[in-house]
Amino acid sequence: MAKELITTKKQVKTVAGYNEILRDIRSLLEKATYQAYRAVDNLRVQTYWQIGERVARGELEHRERADYGERIVESLTVDLNMQKSTLYDMLQFYKTYPILHAVRGELSWTHYRILMRVANAEEREFYEIQTIQNTWSTRRLESQIRSNLYQNILKEGKLSIIKPLHLKLLLPEQVFKDTYNFDFLQLQNGHSEKQLEEGLLANVERLLLEFGTDFSLAGRQRKIMIDYETHTIDLEFYHRGIPCIVLVDLKIGKFKSEYVGQMNKYLNYYRENKVYPWEKSPVGLIVCEYKGKEEAHYALGDLEDKIFVAEYKAKLPGEKEIEIRVRNIRNAELKESE
Repeated sequence: MAKELITTKKQVKTVAGYNEILRDIRSLLEKATYQAYRAVDNLRVQTYWQIGERVARGELEHRERADYGERIVESLTVDLNMQKSTLYDMLQFYKTYPILHAVRGELSWTHYRILMRVANAEEREFYEIQTIQNTWSTRRLESQIRSNLYQNILKEGKLSIIKPLHLKLLLPEQVFKDTYNFDFLQLQNGHSEKQLEEGLLANVERLLLEFGTDFSLAGRQRKIMIDYETHTIDLEFYHRGIPCIVLVDLKIGKFKSEYVGQMNKYLNYYRENKVYPWEKSPVGLIVCEYKGKEEAHYALGDLEDKIFVAEYKAKLPGEKEIEIRVRNIRNAELKESE
């Protein structure tokens, strides 16, 4: 009997189209499982909010007793066999999101536990939107909060790029940052441009998360021929929200004005030979370790809306490096005052 079953199974696998059917069914089962988990977690989020609301309402009704809420939590911990910290999280959840409609169904309870640590409401909404738009995992969300993404974007004056876009076309200056955080790279001091590029391509997912919504990587080391001479472009991206091709040139060390002429040449070539009628003109991004605001400003001139210069940080400076930088700043200030 066992032999018959095995034979039958082997015969079924030889039927034309079986592998495609098997793949599709597995995909359906995986999708159903994921949706079931999502539904359960969404129900948990709503239930925890309701529990938090009920405890908060009890506190309000007995506000003459300062310790009422604490005593209620103590009793519920015993009777419901729940951890005290979980009950306090539920209470804090309601106090952070007092309107149930403000609770987003796309976010899990673990997401909300992380978001509740963000005291500023606008900053918290920023991370909510980014998590949904970029489908951040809880680990990624925590990492972005820890790296002060909101404060960095706020300092650059580009906070508008993270608001819900409602599918409106964007301007290039709305999508580029002044500084890109490449701290996920394991680069040694004195690294080469090739090592920088290879490190980024080995971490494409994190690179795209750092660049932002609607960026996609189209290629690396793109070759173009000008006057029978081959030129190589480090990275080619595409941005759906503009929409246009984005050429990226990676440079180590300080920004140099000749980088602009080189990038402008590439953009002119692409504009005449690579752009579809419905696309906007390509833009360039030069990423270096240090750009020098004045040097970049005067080098770009009227190209500021076509070519952008940004810095990258591969790792946070150590204590000794910070001391040296502070000492250099102080020495510079002393010289100016003399």
